[in-house]
Amino acid sequence: MANLSSKQKVIGVIAIIGTILILIFQSGFYSKPAAKREEINNPATQNPEVVSTSPNPLEKAIIWGTTPIEITFNLSVQNIPELKYTFEPESDIKAELLNDRKTVRFTPNKPLPLGADYTLTIPAGAKFDDDKTLGKDYKVHFRTIEYRGV
Repeated sequence: MANLSSKQKVIGVIAIIGTILILIFQSGFYSKPAAKREEINNPATQNPEVVSTSPNPLEKAIIWGTTPIEITFNLSVQNIPELKYTFEPESDIKAELLNDRKTVRFTPNKPLPLGADYTLTIPAGAKFDDDKTLGKDYKVHFRTIEYRGV
């Protein structure tokens, strides 16, 4: 050690400290996100939420009076009656659960009036598999296309 210059000693100390910091940060930062990834993929730790809609975005969308609306959740819906949705103003709408059991399709049985505003609400408490319930109301507003004549 006596033959080393003070610059070499400083560089050696910095290299040792750097190696220690690298080991600390690697063990602390890389093990925790892996656990979070497992939680994200585990339906038992998830709460129900909307992951996509069609049309997208549905909020403030302008649609044809015959356009089906699809709402896809991250978890499987128990069944349509447990969804307890409301469609305002009240309209003749058929709700069906698609094969994936995560997507609900709302289809007008007859065309919706043109130029009208609508609100679709799926209330908090809507039931999903594994005794999960929607934590808050899912409410979306849209309207049908207006007829302006020719």
